[in-house]
Amino acid sequence: MARQEKSLEEMYAGLVLEEEDEGGIVVANTEIVEQRQSYVLIGKFLTEKNINFQAMQNIMATLWRPKEGMKVHDIGGLRYSFVFFHKMDVQKVLEGGPWSFEQATLVLHQLVTREDPSAVKLQDVEMWVQVYDIPRGLLSENILRSVDNLVGKFIRMDTNALDGVWKPYARIRVMINVEKPLKRRLKIKREGDSWNWVNFKYERLGTFCFVCGILGHSERDCNIINENPDKVVDKAYGVWLRAPSKNATKSNAGARWLRTTSDGSSSWMR
Repeated sequence: MARQEKSLEEMYAGLVLEEEDEGGIVVANTEIVEQRQSYVLIGKFLTEKNINFQAMQNIMATLWRPKEGMKVHDIGGLRYSFVFFHKMDVQKVLEGGPWSFEQATLVLHQLVTREDPSAVKLQDVEMWVQVYDIPRGLLSENILRSVDNLVGKFIRMDTNALDGVWKPYARIRVMINVEKPLKRRLKIKREGDSWNWVNFKYERLGTFCFVCGILGHSERDCNIINENPDKVVDKAYGVWLRAPSKNATKSNAGARWLRTTSDGSSSWMR
């Protein structure tokens, strides 16, 4: 009898599964509610350390100072949403980077309609690169564009370098893949002449490895060091890649720009 009851249970379970397979809801396009995703940035910090959320949101709000305020929410997977309420506030953040918290570089992506915040790729950062030691007579827009494309994807250049007044370096803005080593220098020469080294410094450069040159960790956490514990590993990179930066702001100064919920927390309800 017990064997027969088990068989009936299995048959009933099969019928339930068939009903589930036949069901479903078809949503008309007119019923789809679009969120204001054009004002949402998804980001992650290149660090293996825990992020103090309260301090982080205050620091970022202080740096960005959005006219219409902002909300910050931890959406999981080491990702955060930064919600703005005006187009100009978003543009200011995207064009003013790179940004960082406690030397951890922030990788940002502007969310577009129907994108999944947990699935978007976060691997590119815009940076200003200072280009030093360009030989006299070789400083031109075309040459700077060529340099730019070797360092990263060209975005724009600081035209002040071409105003005829000598400066120690030129500035170019590039999109850098944070999963690849930073470029330290490149060779350049006139036709028929000898090679010269052009050297780079990165503005607002966060934590990076002096061994592998990749952002997000120091040499003590580098796989190359861990895989060669008994060997002396050369450090091909150094602090000289970092251009001078401005002083940090106080951790609680950003509260005036943060929009809060009824319980006092800054959040984004998806």
